[in-house]
Amino acid sequence: MKRSSSLLLVALLVALVTTPGLAQNLSAGPTVGIGFANWGGDVEGTDSRFGLGIGGSFGFQLHDYFRLAVDGVYVQKGISEEEDGFSIKTKLSYLEFMFPATLTIPVADSPITPRIYLGPALAIETGCKFSAEEGGAEVDVGCDEIFEISEGQAPDFDTKNLDIGLFFGGGVDVAVGSGAISVDIRYNIGLTNINDVEGAEDVSIKNRNLQIVTGYRFFFGG
Repeated sequence: MKRSSSLLLVALLVALVTTPGLAQNLSAGPTVGIGFANWGGDVEGTDSRFGLGIGGSFGFQLHDYFRLAVDGVYVQKGISEEEDGFSIKTKLSYLEFMFPATLTIPVADSPITPRIYLGPALAIETGCKFSAEEGGAEVDVGCDEIFEISEGQAPDFDTKNLDIGLFFGGGVDVAVGSGAISVDIRYNIGLTNINDVEGAEDVSIKNRNLQIVTGYRFFFGG
């Protein structure tokens, strides 16, 4: 089923690119960025975790002032904490799909096009680890492992595999060559309580992520 769906998606993209009148409105290209992630909800006193993001964007310009897109990115989220001289991090990683509805603002006789956008996001968890660092030594432990502490045993830290969110932001496209360099700032608000610890589900943990992203979009059709 997954293979059939992938083949259907590829066939659809090829059809769009090769269809006269549509191809000139399509764009695609790689993106890379940095993020400052944290948690919202019932969690307090945590610091942002610096993370990376890498992926790509596929867009369709419906009008001079409106574009729809699908962005796919591998992104790092989580939190950072300082405790008893230790640097402790909760490292979450996701494959995230974002669907920005974009208002483009053409500027006459200028290579620069400002944009603002918002849309839904769907994130699929690909990893969860705890990291402790002291004096340059770092240890990573999977979230599904049991921690031995002085009082006994702590339960597994479980998180939900899916996170639904909402994001908004803005940026600019700068026409260069056959495409455009893009620079964006966006904020991603997780709407799902990702906490899945048995017996503690009422404690709300929600992802937050401020991202700075750059990339290059190739225009098809000319």
